[in-house]
Amino acid sequence: MNEKNPTIYKSKSRRAKAISATGDDQIILTTRARIARNIAGFRFGSINNETERKEILNLVKNTFFSSSRNKGYSFYTMNKLPKTQRKLLVERHLISYEMTLKLSGKGFILRGDSKEMGKAISIMINEEDHLRIQSIIPGLNIYRSFNEVIKVEKELEKKLNFSYDKNFGYLTACPTNLGTSLRISVIVHLPAIVVSSKVEDFIKKLSKINCTIRGYFGENSEVIGNLFQIANQVSLGKYEDQIMDEMNAICLNIIDEEKSAKEFLRKNKHENVEDSIFRSYGMLKYAKMLSFGESLELLSMLHLGLDINVIKNIKSFDFYNLIGILGDSNILASYGKNIKLKSEDIDKIRASLIRERILKGFDENV
Repeated sequence: MNEKNPTIYKSKSRRAKAISATGDDQIILTTRARIARNIAGFRFGSINNETERKEILNLVKNTFFSSSRNKGYSFYTMNKLPKTQRKLLVERHLISYEMTLKLSGKGFILRGDSKEMGKAISIMINEEDHLRIQSIIPGLNIYRSFNEVIKVEKELEKKLNFSYDKNFGYLTACPTNLGTSLRISVIVHLPAIVVSSKVEDFIKKLSKINCTIRGYFGENSEVIGNLFQIANQVSLGKYEDQIMDEMNAICLNIIDEEKSAKEFLRKNKHENVEDSIFRSYGMLKYAKMLSFGESLELLSMLHLGLDINVIKNIKSFDFYNLIGILGDSNILASYGKNIKLKSEDIDKIRASLIRERILKGFDENV
């Protein structure tokens, strides 16, 4: 089922539970709502040419910025952005990896700061579909993220005619996005479920209810730092509020499962878990060089150690924000402006940043 031009969703109190990523649990780190749209009269991206893509790019840009409501947004063309900046945007999930391929005719509109993890709205132009509109908000904020996306979509639809079929809903390049084309995805941090050897059953349960489970960077990415990207798989045959309610319920169950796993570990001290936590602490304290993936693995275990009271006297830290700070592209953008950094230089800076952020002055008598 699909309802064209849905009204902005007014969430009821029982549905509107939101959890901050800066709270004590940090289980749901971030929420993203995304919809795909294609402009009637233009061929899909898989078969159109460079001239059509440039026409679509200029049409969307001019249409969007013709509204006085859209102040605070910036427009970027992909082929004019430095490679480091493109990678940074991917690391922040503000654009997809696909946007960095075949750059001609591609661009995006952004509201938010690409240098900081947090609330942002981005409109990708000429990715797989003509438009991919997404809103990213820290914590569990499904309804709010969706409302942000629909505000943008409604503003564009005043002047653009989107491809739509009364039986199939919004028409998209990939059949899996037909219908509402709504994708709700969350980044979740689940160290307790992983170390408790419950992750296989956890993944099986999510697969049975038509959720996709991927690594932190999405499709074809590995799981690092006990971080998973979980999203609904079906958008055809469901209304937007149904998708949101289902995903919200799934997220609340995920939070409960991770909390239960932490409570079990807190009450039943396992030597192998404690050993892994203290090894992680030792590596973070003394290592001279750390890769991005290695850092997230170690920090995830350290965070678990804090949560289950294995380690004390460590500065409490926001795992979500640290992910953005420790990425290769962020380090290059922040420290490599005047000098050329080698990969080992980046790893040295990352190790130093971790000690500065969470260990300095707080690591005595662990």
